[in-house]
Formats: sequence, C-alpha cells, structure tokens
Amino acid sequence: MGWLRRLIYLDTTVFDDVRSDPTATISGVLIAAAAFLISGIGGWLWWRLNDFGASGDVFLNSAIAGSLLALALWGLWIFLTFVTLTQVFRERAFLEQLLRVMGLATAPMALMGFMFIPGISFGIGVAALALTFGLTTIAIKSATTADQAQVLVANLVGFLVWASVLTLASSANATTTKPHAPGIFLYNTVTSVFDDLVNPTGE
Repeated sequence: MGWLRRLIYLDTTVFDDVRSDPTATISGVLIAAAAFLISGIGGWLWWRLNDFGASGDVFLNSAIAGSLLALALWGLWIFLTFVTLTQVFRERAFLEQLLRVMGLATAPMALMGFMFIPGISFGIGVAALALTFGLTTIAIKSATTADQAQVLVANLVGFLVWASVLTLASSANATTTKPHAPGIFLYNTVTSVFDDLVNPTGE
C-alpha cells in the first residue's frame, strides 16, 4: 500500500525501491492481478447497466476468465519487453526486476473499475490504458540500461501483442456473448455483435 500511495503522488522513484526488493515480486503479480480483475468487473458493470443481455455469461467470460487471460498475456508482455531489450538492443535487464516494477506500474488498469459511469466510460478505459502504458515505460527505464527510445520500443512491442490478442479474444465469440477480455475490450464485443446483426452473412 505504501508503494501504491507513492505512485498516486507521482513519486516514480518508488520503482527504484521496488526493483531491488526481492519481496516485491509476488506483490507485483498480485497488484497486476487485482488491477485486471477490477477492470473486468468495471467492464461487466458497464455491460450490465447498458442492458446488453447475458450478463451472467459476460461476468464469467470477461470479468473472470478475461482477467486471467489478461494477466497471462501480461506475463508475455513482460517477456517480449525483456527479449527486445536484451536480444535486440543488447542492453542489460533482468526479468524478475521487470516483473516487479511492471506489476506496480499496471495499477492504473484498476481505473477501468469506474467504466460503469455513464457518458465517460470509454474515456475512462482509454485513460487507464494510456496511463498504464506510460507508467510501465517509466518503470522499465528504472530497470534497464537502455535509453528512453529503446525502452519505448520494447514496451510497445509487448503492449501491442497484449492488446491485440485481447482485442481478438473479445470478438472471437461475440455472437454467443463470450468475450474473453476485460474492461474496455468489451466495446469490441458490442461492435462485433452489432455487425453480425446488421450483416449476418458477412458480405
């Protein structure tokens, strides 16, 4: 909680402390898991309040399974970032340190828990993604010898894979309301369902 409090006050030196603290590994994973779960619940509440139907299915598939998928893909995001830094740019970085700092930096995803607020739900979702990407970039910089441009590219590689897979997972089963992605990715489900209703033949 102390780390999160410092983060809220925009004290980015917290990443230096977290990076070198072995006890922060589990905490980082738990923070990320909680943030994804909260984002999933926020997306489900948005779905339910807009009365899109099948809210029970969406809760299980998006808020629960989707959050777990987002967490697993987050691990892939970190790994791809690590590989890009160490194998492409040949800079020093340690996987465990990246996991610690990026766990803490993923906390803004929890802002999607407020997606149920009418009129600004999409803006909240976009802001949560933007803040998460920005903060993870700062966090990665604290755990590597790479320069800012290299860090940005490495983080973008992981983020794009993470976001792309979740986008696909939110539309693959849209007609049966089984979107396996949390939060703002449910917008893709609604769009897919609408497209199927308007053009059921796919022409």
